[in-house]
Amino acid sequence: MLRKTLTASLLAVAALAPAAAHAADGSAAQTARLGGQPTMFQVDAHHATLEFAADRLPRTASGSVDARVLFAGGQRVSALKPVGRHGTDIRYRATVTSTSDLRVGAKYTVRIRLAASPAVSRLVKLHAPKGY
Repeated sequence: MLRKTLTASLLAVAALAPAAAHAADGSAAQTARLGGQPTMFQVDAHHATLEFAADRLPRTASGSVDARVLFAGGQRVSALKPVGRHGTDIRYRATVTSTSDLRVGAKYTVRIRLAASPAVSRLVKLHAPKGY
């Protein structure tokens, strides 16, 4: 009986230790996890729409989303805007603008950077425009 109680106590302490460390860490509020793979749909030859779901991203004092999306090819990306929900995550959308033609089926490296945490990199495939 004592052995079962001691084992259960040790397991409970071991399970609670990471949660307590996570709660004590001040950067926990700045870390957002993606809720799946980002998607990108072509609008025209030089524009595409990037969407992804994530935990609530931090906001600036003016109320805009305090995160940036960067492309490895140097394409310009508009500010992120919340456009809905996917379960408990929030869906964000940005418009991608490129000086060269965007190719349907090509994969692009996307980096999502929060103000105070490391960037999250993903490969995103460009899909044909919606409705086709």
